[in-house]
Amino acid sequence: MTARKWTITYTPFKSAPDGAKIKDLPIRAVVFPTGEEQEVETDGKITRWEKVIYKGQTAWVHSAYMEDLVERFPEYEVEIPTATEDESDAAQYMILNGDVKYNMCGQLCAAFIGGDDILTFVDKWKETSPVYYNWAIGGNKDEPTGIDTLASMLKVYGYRTNTDQVLTFIAGMTDSVIGLKLSPGRFQRMLENYYLIAAVKIDAVTGKLRGQGVGHWVVLDKIQPEGINGGWVELYNPFPNKRQEYSYDEFIESCGGPYWLGLWVKRHLGE
Repeated sequence: MTARKWTITYTPFKSAPDGAKIKDLPIRAVVFPTGEEQEVETDGKITRWEKVIYKGQTAWVHSAYMEDLVERFPEYEVEIPTATEDESDAAQYMILNGDVKYNMCGQLCAAFIGGDDILTFVDKWKETSPVYYNWAIGGNKDEPTGIDTLASMLKVYGYRTNTDQVLTFIAGMTDSVIGLKLSPGRFQRMLENYYLIAAVKIDAVTGKLRGQGVGHWVVLDKIQPEGINGGWVELYNPFPNKRQEYSYDEFIESCGGPYWLGLWVKRHLGE
């Protein structure tokens, strides 16, 4: 089942076409059509209904409440062999050690850079940095990760901190003459040789970047400057496990200075 739709407003989720309401689906909920449709006459008007699946529950929705979900980057970036069965879950939710892990954005960012599936990465991380592994996801642990834990993940691929292989967000954007200044052009020059694992805020339901919300790690990969202090960025977001595109302003707002947390990671070690 690949076709998906999203709700444009609060949407009645009904037991039958024009039947009893079970609940309301939230705005921007992603649903999976089953392919079953019916037309019903209500107050002299013909309405079209679709049977859809939302978070494992199947019911009916008036078609007017939904639109097709169109994505520029439809493919998953990191293989997750033990993803949860609920297709409505965030893609980053997975089963490890018999438990569901929700806070896997840092691990997925590292696996994205290293080119591993998530299970291969986790096994390597457990061997390379057992203390951090056990603290974050050992057994039934499921802890959100900070900069130090993120740096321990990069050691899997031979990266060493306190070298030009890994720089802090701020160090990479600080000029010896004008100090810390963020601009599209400066990001673009850094991205020629580095990825940026950046701390951002996302919507807890959709996973989209926003000015306020849940703390999260993403990998900034590309930027296209446009006009004065504007442009577009392309990044890897572990929540949907896909690439996404945002305006430069949206990205900067989601980073929410003044702390600018993150790590610049050299694209090719030894160069």
